[in-house]
Amino acid sequence: MNLAQLFMLFIVYSFIGWVGEVIYCSIPEKHFINRGFLHGPVCPVYGCGGLLVVFLLMPFKDTWVALFFAAMFVTTVLEYFTSWIMEILFHNRWWDYSQYKLNINGRVCLLNSLIFGAMGTLALHFVHPPIKWLICQIKSPYIEIASGALFVWFITDLILTVRTLKMFNQKLEELKEFSTSLKNKFKGEIWVESGNILEMFKSLRERAKQDSSPIFAALSERLETLNRKYKSSLRILQAFPRMQSRRYGEQLDHIKFQVKLEIELKKEALKMRYAEKKGAAYQAVSKDEIIKKLEEQAKVSDK
Repeated sequence: MNLAQLFMLFIVYSFIGWVGEVIYCSIPEKHFINRGFLHGPVCPVYGCGGLLVVFLLMPFKDTWVALFFAAMFVTTVLEYFTSWIMEILFHNRWWDYSQYKLNINGRVCLLNSLIFGAMGTLALHFVHPPIKWLICQIKSPYIEIASGALFVWFITDLILTVRTLKMFNQKLEELKEFSTSLKNKFKGEIWVESGNILEMFKSLRERAKQDSSPIFAALSERLETLNRKYKSSLRILQAFPRMQSRRYGEQLDHIKFQVKLEIELKKEALKMRYAEKKGAAYQAVSKDEIIKKLEEQAKVSDK
């Protein structure tokens, strides 16, 4: 296969991986989740995994057991390396298998390795042959034109995604600076010294309601402004809900809380519209009540 055909194969396997991830993650959540690092319908790690399995493990094709364990090893190494390099580049851990038995540093786990081993074995026997045949049917110069167009789209998506992630880390840094400034400004006061920043921000909102001082109103408004900035990162957090950050752990937890709040507010708005269409009375749940419910849920999950 030439370079254009190889890139087309990479895109096909990336798309297949994306479809599998979307189905796997969307069904439990009961709504569509664009489960991918990029904006488009591809998961590059599956494209890389597909190429590695196809070209490295072809000698094992006739030995099913050996092929299974070889595919399991190759894909596990790839997943571990991908997790490690992405954490170095973006300062966040995108997935965490710490809650699974027999995991290695939370980056890989036995369950996923077994699944990937089975997928690699089946792909090499039943998926790759027809895909390769179809790609080889596309003659020159059409294969080069199609691959070139897909390459431009892929690189553009990658650049936009990296830009989004850099902005996301900037928002986390802004939140960290804001929380640090609160601790410095009100050093010694109980509401900034105890608990995490979720509790501190909750106390700030309460103080702003009770205290008529302009300083608390300004700080509360600043917090709301920072909260609004996270919305461009909503897709990332929905796609990777178990994302962790060593540098911005508390700030990331706060943004995850805001994502949950946004989802609940959207659900409430949909309920209101549905009730209006039906001409039925509906008592909307206020934002403060939703925040209180989410805070109670967070306390239960922390226990």
